[in-house]
Amino acid sequence: MTDLPASQATDFPVSTPDGRTLLVQEAGDPHGVPILFHAGTPNSRLIDPADAEVASRMGVRLLCYDRPGYGGSSRHEGRAVGDCAQDVRAIGAALELDRMAVYGISGGGPHAIACAALLEDLVPAVCVLASSAPWG
Repeated sequence: MTDLPASQATDFPVSTPDGRTLLVQEAGDPHGVPILFHAGTPNSRLIDPADAEVASRMGVRLLCYDRPGYGGSSRHEGRAVGDCAQDVRAIGAALELDRMAVYGISGGGPHAIACAALLEDLVPAVCVLASSAPWG
């Protein structure tokens, strides 16, 4: 992506191998450590300008995307939470990333955990905060 002021974010589409489109937003340091953020449910790719500013100061390239069926991302009929791993892989490939950390909060937590379980080669670190857990 381009060098933008930290308070600005840029949107771009990513094509998935199955022909869908994911709308991704990037903010922070474009040359920094990539961290993909799974927002809570229902979800939005929109990165808070204050978070973008912190990311820029900390040398973080902050990424977030609209999950399938939300915002500018195509619907994925029959989607399961674990399917997000292939979407994250598509985002990493589009950005030519070998590795990225993943962070999930609330309803985004299970998505982050799915990335940890299914993307060992791409996702070396995961953080989950205030997330749901299996019942019982």
